[in-house]
Amino acid sequence: MKKTILFLGVLSLLMGKSMAQNQALPDGKFEQWEQGKLYGDAGTYDDLAHPFWTSLNILATLPPDLFTGPVTLFKDKGRSGADDDFAPKLVSDFLQFGADKEIFLPGVVGAMTVLIDEQTAAFGRPFRSRPTALKGYMKYLPVNGDSASIFVKVYKYNEEGGKRVTIGQVEQIFHDSVKDWTAFELPIEYHADMEPDSITVLFVSSAGYDFDDLFNCKGQIGSTLWVDDVEFVYEGDEPGPSTNNENAVLAASKLYPNPSFNGLFNLNVQEACSMEVFAISGQAVMQQNLMAAGTYTVDLSRFAPGVYYIRLTNGDGAAVLKAIRR
Repeated sequence: MKKTILFLGVLSLLMGKSMAQNQALPDGKFEQWEQGKLYGDAGTYDDLAHPFWTSLNILATLPPDLFTGPVTLFKDKGRSGADDDFAPKLVSDFLQFGADKEIFLPGVVGAMTVLIDEQTAAFGRPFRSRPTALKGYMKYLPVNGDSASIFVKVYKYNEEGGKRVTIGQVEQIFHDSVKDWTAFELPIEYHADMEPDSITVLFVSSAGYDFDDLFNCKGQIGSTLWVDDVEFVYEGDEPGPSTNNENAVLAASKLYPNPSFNGLFNLNVQEACSMEVFAISGQAVMQQNLMAAGTYTVDLSRFAPGVYYIRLTNGDGAAVLKAIRR
């Protein structure tokens, strides 16, 4: 059989001016869609049209002898709810493999190339910037304790070793149901000080994926992840609240552990102040008066993982601390 390799786009289409600094995430609002044709006379399906993004919907075009797959990416209403605003809806499902075997397939969209003959996927798109974080909005409805994943990997080809190496990455696993659109911001941790040449961004409705072997993914059928208005953050980008530090004493306050994996932080302040906590969108989610110097608990356990800003204010000015909720 002729090897089937789906490579969506060429470098010029993917990135435009690829050498430009602070490259934007292509179609991070997910507004470019197209229709594909299901195998036989089964109709059509929606898929993202921008060549940066790929889903597993291509499996639904295969003939039965190659095991026709389900549609796992759907075109849904976006965060604003407007008729012309769209978002990808990722739904985990299964592929019937032979008479008595089901192959689990997570709902996924990402910067990848599906290699059908090898039952695998190759990751990465050309990219030459160093974003500090990925932010956007998500909803998640897991089934039977399933979890979703959002991750970024930044790569550089190593000439001496003859292979691509990861120089920066972040992955966030979402275990709980998130019924309403909720902001997230995932800081990318870099391990090397060099300019990258490619990047992967991936959204998966079941975190037990194995894209080295598509027949080995784990998860629950029906788990559903939505994402929208996703973008890269670069150093110097302004968050929702002001981050000007006017009060040096408050700016020296200690926040730990940071990141926090359970959402509980200890905040040590040296003088009385008012505390406000903001989501990355700028929305205030908490307010408390700290009546004296001391250590206080900041409980963000009920909020979605991401970056939050803690603004401390008194008569001598304000300071802002960044809290990372894993």
